[in-house]
Amino acid sequence: MKFTQELKNSKGFTLVELMVVVAIIGILSAVAIPNFKKYQAKTKTSEAKLQLASIYSAMASLQTDYDSFGSCLGDAGYISPNGEWDSTAPSSGNNYYSIGFNTAYGTPNDIVEANGGVCQDIEFGAPAFKTVGGKKTTVSELNQVSFTAGDLADGSGLTSPGVNDQGGYFVAGAIGYIDSDSTTAIGDADMWAIDQDKQLKMINRGY
Repeated sequence: MKFTQELKNSKGFTLVELMVVVAIIGILSAVAIPNFKKYQAKTKTSEAKLQLASIYSAMASLQTDYDSFGSCLGDAGYISPNGEWDSTAPSSGNNYYSIGFNTAYGTPNDIVEANGGVCQDIEFGAPAFKTVGGKKTTVSELNQVSFTAGDLADGSGLTSPGVNDQGGYFVAGAIGYIDSDSTTAIGDADMWAIDQDKQLKMINRGY
């Protein structure tokens, strides 16, 4: 009898209370999940910044030693994140960005060699890596990393990742699809560039 009475006196949640809790959880999820995904994508941009900084260091050393920048990143001392070089197809790496130049630049590389350097990677355009959702960026897509003249490499005439004819200026680019909700259209790509003055700039926000 006492046990039955206790059951009758016990209280639980009403349907309205449960619905209120579910609604609150839904609202919090709607706000928190997009912000989390945006933060997650933003952290991936550190890869582009670090790799472009590495390219800058390699190019600076090349210019100091041989009076010219070049597109021969391998000979300049830059090592791609997964150690692979492939000028014809994306590698199997899981990096988020393709990083480098959009093509090889023979004349600046010849200047390096004429001054006693080694610059044989002239067929190399840029390492191309696997990105979010299996989308692979390619060497040709680095042509899309463009900017207003004067924003970077002022006076060089470069509007995309490359080395000018006399080897006195360079712009290295990075492009990747870092937002899992992106359509992998070029307008959704995250783009960065760095020049010989170590000016680092986001060209297009991809998150």
